[in-house]
Amino acid sequence: MADPGEDPFSRLLDDHKDFLEKLAELEATLDEMVRTRKATEANRAVLDEALRFLEEELLPHFRLEDEVVLPALESRVGRFGSLVNVVAYEHEEIRREVGKFREARADLTVARDPGPAIEELNRHGIFTIQFLWDHFRKERTSLFPTAREQLPPEDLSAIRRKLSR
Repeated sequence: MADPGEDPFSRLLDDHKDFLEKLAELEATLDEMVRTRKATEANRAVLDEALRFLEEELLPHFRLEDEVVLPALESRVGRFGSLVNVVAYEHEEIRREVGKFREARADLTVARDPGPAIEELNRHGIFTIQFLWDHFRKERTSLFPTAREQLPPEDLSAIRRKLSR
C-alpha cells in the first residue's frame, strides 16, 4: 500500500533516474562504435540490452503515464494546447524512434560494412537519448508540479495508489 505522504509521482521520478543511467551506457557505446567504426560483440550486447530496456521498461512506463497521469490531468486542464498534449505527443514520438532503433539494430546484424548501420543506430540512439533527457526534465519541472497543483487530493491519492508497486 502506498504511503499517503509519499509524492504520487515518486515511482515515475525514480524510473527516470534509472532510465537515464541506462541511456548513459547506450550513449557511451554508440560513441565508441562511431569512433572505431566497429561493432564488437560487447557493443552488440549493449545495443540488445538497450532495445530490451526501451521495449520492456520504457514503453510500459509511458503506458502508465498515459493511462494514470494524463487522463486525470486532462480532466482538469484539458488536452489541446496544454502540457498533456505535449507529453502524449512526445510519448508517441519516442515509440516511433524505438521502432527506428530496432530496425537500425537489425540492419547492423546483416550489414557487410557496419559503418552505415552504425551511423543510423547513432542517429536514432542519440536523438532518443537527448529527447528523453528533455522529456523527463519537462515531466519533472512542469507536468508533475502542474498535477500536484491542479488535481484534488483524492485524484493524487488515486494516482499514488495506481502507481504503487
